[in-house]
Amino acid sequence: MGVKEMDFNRIIYPERAEYLNEGTFRSYKIFLNHWQTLSTKLKSNFEEALLRRVSKTLIVFGEQSSGKTLFANKITQDFIKTSQVSQGTTIDYDEGNIWHQIVSGFGKNVNLIRENTTNSALIQIEDDSNWVNKVKEFCKHNSSRTCLIIADNCERDYFVQGIRGMTDEQFLQIGRTQEMIVASAQRFVALCRTELRGAVIVMFTNDDIFALAFQEEVNKQHKGLVETTQMPMPGAREKETVVRVNTNRLNPFSYWYCLDRAGVPEKKNVFHTILSAKGFKEVFEAVDQAIQKASPTRIGRPPKKCLLTLFVLTNRDDIRGLVDSLELGEVEHNVNENQFIDVVTFKDGWTDLFDVGDQRKASLLKSEWNFRIVVAGNPFTSLLLSKQSPENAKAIIEKSLKYHGPGTQITTLDTYRAEFDGLVTICGRTPYIPLEQFWAAGQPRSSQYEQALREIFPGYNTNSTGFLSYRPDLVIEPYNVCELSLSPNDNDSSINLAIKRKSLVCEFTASKDLTLPSLQTYLNRKLSNYVEILEEQ
Repeated sequence: MGVKEMDFNRIIYPERAEYLNEGTFRSYKIFLNHWQTLSTKLKSNFEEALLRRVSKTLIVFGEQSSGKTLFANKITQDFIKTSQVSQGTTIDYDEGNIWHQIVSGFGKNVNLIRENTTNSALIQIEDDSNWVNKVKEFCKHNSSRTCLIIADNCERDYFVQGIRGMTDEQFLQIGRTQEMIVASAQRFVALCRTELRGAVIVMFTNDDIFALAFQEEVNKQHKGLVETTQMPMPGAREKETVVRVNTNRLNPFSYWYCLDRAGVPEKKNVFHTILSAKGFKEVFEAVDQAIQKASPTRIGRPPKKCLLTLFVLTNRDDIRGLVDSLELGEVEHNVNENQFIDVVTFKDGWTDLFDVGDQRKASLLKSEWNFRIVVAGNPFTSLLLSKQSPENAKAIIEKSLKYHGPGTQITTLDTYRAEFDGLVTICGRTPYIPLEQFWAAGQPRSSQYEQALREIFPGYNTNSTGFLSYRPDLVIEPYNVCELSLSPNDNDSSINLAIKRKSLVCEFTASKDLTLPSLQTYLNRKLSNYVEILEEQ
């Protein structure tokens, strides 16, 4: 992305499902859980058409932005994707593939997926008054296959006009009257018994009155040929997940960041829109409005983000001046200068130093996470590995991870620095152990310091709560996604609590010769996990 964070006070989101094939929206993630009942119904229709050679029609109706076109396109795309798997190549069942759900039989049978894909054909139609002739020709050329006909926006005139075979002028003279619907239903029955026999037809419309009227008239002629169902909508949490994840995947700042910058009325508007029966587009619009209306002073206020700390053991007896020599950019020393440990927090732009994929991902990560480096010299490493005073080693680590948010009182910070000074003096009082073999060990040295850390932190490298399949070395506070939908009401305090960021995690490493390139090499491997955490949940 060629723009910097907050160059535009708006978010990127697809206003229509048709736009998802464009490059800007290709990373949009489609969630299937709330479509399960619809997929199950289509699975039943497909199996009935396949086994009995009868036509089955399902009309799906729902309001705009309820996901009808998205679902229609997803069926088509997943069919094409599956059909492109070459013969002899193993097919793995894909939970995110609707076509797999429809044609896999009982028990997610991958052999059936291949067989049914080979023996099926699919055509998608929309806004084509000649659609009936095209579909008849399509079914004729695929007479040995089960044909699927996906018809979108059937409330438009093209659908009924196509069934009646009328020109635009002829149709405009009559219009879509009740008599026209009756005549179209009769013709539709005849088609399903002849040229379209054995086809699975799925119609999508935003006009429930038309859907129910067409169903009634068709079924008067052929009972059970047409069924109607409402487009399933997700619950509030599922809806928010879709919007949160895709805000994060499409923009250089996170969903949480948008809400944090917004004023109270905008946060409440997002909250109520999520809880309402409105669709995804309306929720995206509410989030866009929230960030758009953020005042300049609000945008300038640094929020208390999540905090990622890198704790580095290095082969120096005195670490004073080491961090500054790395030229990391604008940083804040959180503790008084001492020879044992330095604690440094980046002011801004910390992701510019590292490779996380691209500029958008770097800005996204920065919008949600602050970054800190703790550099500990040989006196602390000796204290940790000797296990002479594990309680003090633990206290020093915990104190170095203490997180003070924006606006913390100066007296509180002064007290913290004084307490830190008192703690680290133990590093100078504890007898040193030889560290030559430790530093000469290379990568295997990690097993030594990790064993010591595991003894003082039993949860070391075991907690993945909120981090998907990734396990940070040490989780002080787990990661929680931003969920306005969990707020019990729209009180200011409840809403602010629902979007509060509090995750604290720490990664440990040992670098014999600490340099900026060594830091970059280590963190470039780690940081992609934190981007994935934002873009996948």
